[in-house]
Amino acid sequence: MNEVQTTTLTQQKKAINIMVRVFHWSVVILFTILFVTGDNNDGSDALHIISGYLLISMLITRILWGVIGDDNALWKNYLHHPKIILSYLAKLSSSTAKFQIHNPAGSSMILTKMVILSVISISGLILESVLEFDGALLFLTSFIDNNQAMLIKDIHNVLAHIMLLAIAFHLMGVGYSSYKYKVNMPLMMITGKIDTNKRRK
Repeated sequence: MNEVQTTTLTQQKKAINIMVRVFHWSVVILFTILFVTGDNNDGSDALHIISGYLLISMLITRILWGVIGDDNALWKNYLHHPKIILSYLAKLSSSTAKFQIHNPAGSSMILTKMVILSVISISGLILESVLEFDGALLFLTSFIDNNQAMLIKDIHNVLAHIMLLAIAFHLMGVGYSSYKYKVNMPLMMITGKIDTNKRRK
């Protein structure tokens, strides 16, 4: 696993490529739709399923881009040893802490959310097959009984709420980093650039 990145400000000016930015905001929109339409029983099942397939498409694309994309998108740059993560968190409030695009805490949260979203997506596909008798995993209906289906549904729902908790931590981290380092991180995820003029000298 790599050590904490120390890329210079010049190297970070064009921080986030468009593929990562499109993925980020697509997930924001799609997860919101999926959470709102889940278990509503109000005719929104079709929208939920369509949004689910779109999310799966985005996840697959991002996973592949994390292997073949540019340096800031590669998964290897998101991997940090637990000791490095703890050390980073311990020094987070110190005046010597430096801004990093792939800081250990943020990178770990991104990987965690990718895993959660992947499991939610797989469980959703299974539920579509077992409960709706349709979908890409329809062949699984012969192997999953009602009790197992209900367990998978519970897991699906619990993980959706855990994802909300992960998002809350993510937003707190974004807010803290934006304040501490004088970097507008939400804007960075739109433009792909760091606003160097507002950074603390």
